[in-house]
Amino acid sequence: MGDQVYSNRPKTAHVKVKGNGMNIDLMLKIFKRKVKESGILEEYKARTEYIKPSEKKKNKMNASRKRQRKLDREQD
Repeated sequence: MGDQVYSNRPKTAHVKVKGNGMNIDLMLKIFKRKVKESGILEEYKARTEYIKPSEKKKNKMNASRKRQRKLDREQD
């Protein structure tokens, strides 16, 4: 078949905070911001349970409608 190995493991993401002599509270704040920007938590939450394709489609449509309503409110 081939030498490829297939795995269901997610790719690991690396977030580093350089804080030589920095306050621990500030380092935590920076770390949390970097994790949020990288989308690690959203991906984790999405992978924790199975979502049917029809549910994914419904959620996508609802998000689209919400964005459109927001744009309509801003234009008025």
